Amino acid sequence: MKSMDKNELMDQLAQHGYALMRPKSREPVEKLLENLLRQEDARFLEGFPVVFALALKEKTKLAWESAAWNPSREFSKKNERRLGVLFVMTDLLLKLFGLAREHHASRRALHLALKCKGVLELLPQLADLFNKSQTVKVDHLELSTERLKNNFRNYVVHREESGEVLKKRQALEFELLLSQLFTARQKELLKKKLEAKPMTKTEREYFCRVVNKRLKALANEELHQMARSLTVK
Repeated sequence: MKSMDKNELMDQLAQHGYALMRPKSREPVEKLLENLLRQEDARFLEGFPVVFALALKEKTKLAWESAAWNPSREFSKKNERRLGVLFVMTDLLLKLFGLAREHHASRRALHLALKCKGVLELLPQLADLFNKSQTVKVDHLELSTERLKNNFRNYVVHREESGEVLKKRQALEFELLLSQLFTARQKELLKKKLEAKPMTKTEREYFCRVVNKRLKALANEELHQMARSLTVK
């Protein structure tokens, strides 16, 4: 099978979550992963776990997960070993970032890894190198476990914080900030005010006398500027 040139490969990487350039048409993810595997540039191999992990999230079953699939028949010995190592790296990354159980991703990655000859014996060594953030040598190429972790964080973990997940996180952060400034009762009154719900006479008086004064202080631009300049990050 003829490998893609680098421009085509970058287009397909972008379409499958490892965005380096503007994507064009979408190819089957297995084909993209096969082309990644054949590259002699470590940067592309380091993108393999990103694309593979996102594929596990998007699909309940990949073609490679068929019982009949045998990497020894599909790849040379060199590429079969590469594939096994990258499957293991993906499994370790999923576990590191707490994504192992989503879509059974870790179990699926490890199952595929063990289909590759010689990988079982490499597992302890690969885990040790990964945990120590040391370089993993594959043939003549050196994979940076630090770059693997950074790529995975940027393209997989941060991607998790989209849609409903991001909204929930932002709502929680907002609630925590409110709790630093207002009591539980005051937050209830703020919610009533925002939702235009009726208040009792006592609630209205308390809101004007206490809560509203605090809100005016928070809305003051000079106070905003002072807070930004003094906040320790």
